[in-house]
Amino acid sequence: MTGLREQHKRTTRRALEDAALRLFARDGYESTSAGAIAAEAGVTERTFFRYFATKDGVLTPDREERQARLHEEVARAAEPGRTTMQVAATALVAIAPEYEAERATMLLRRRAATTSPVLRGRLYDVVHTWQRTLATALADAGFAVLESDVTAEAATALWQGSITRWLDADADETGAGTLGEHLVAAFSVLKLAESAAP
Repeated sequence: MTGLREQHKRTTRRALEDAALRLFARDGYESTSAGAIAAEAGVTERTFFRYFATKDGVLTPDREERQARLHEEVARAAEPGRTTMQVAATALVAIAPEYEAERATMLLRRRAATTSPVLRGRLYDVVHTWQRTLATALADAGFAVLESDVTAEAATALWQGSITRWLDADADETGAGTLGEHLVAAFSVLKLAESAAP
């Protein structure tokens, strides 16, 4: 029974997330109420607030769990002799497959963000929490704080740029690649740039 209950919760949560993104993208964030999201998902507004404290909570529902996983991947990748950037790259590539199955949802989220400065600000804040998570994980793995901070700043920018290129690529286009492949290519360019520096 517990397994069925948990499955029902996951199904309801996903239905609310999908409904919210569809309505945000179609009608705009400010014009979409929690009640409208609930109705679109076929549940009551009270049910919506059992899952999310605010309507923008549907944008990044698994953030804490995924950031914990990033922290774990950094610890796993931090082998002796590796640089902070190598560790960051390995950890980010490791979590990329989790996003690859959500390409359609991520495209909707991006469309939704274009409808609202408030939403864009909220998503910017979320990106900053990822940067802080990465910096903290690197420091916890034994790297110097300044080195961890600067690496996290650079790696997060590469992560965001890779996501943008991956989302912009035609899914059917030859060589469009996975998110992980876009990340590897981006970090490889940075490595070449570093080796060419005077």
